[in-house]
Amino acid sequence: MDNSNGIPTMLGVKETAEKFGIAQHYARQLALSGKVKAVRVGRGKILINAQSVVEFFNESYIKTPENNIIKENYYE
Repeated sequence: MDNSNGIPTMLGVKETAEKFGIAQHYARQLALSGKVKAVRVGRGKILINAQSVVEFFNESYIKTPENNIIKENYYE
């Protein structure tokens, strides 16, 4: 999700939520917790690096009751 000139795609909280199908609150929490790359611009606007969101979800695991780990690549 980098542009051809090497500049990363940055999305606002609302755009991130829409693009990845998550709640705006969750997108904001990912940014504020440091789980994805983000910057604050202006008076509170948060821009989130779209590629870091992809990487976050691709590296996410769900433990099943049998203690097996399921890994799914959602955004490839």
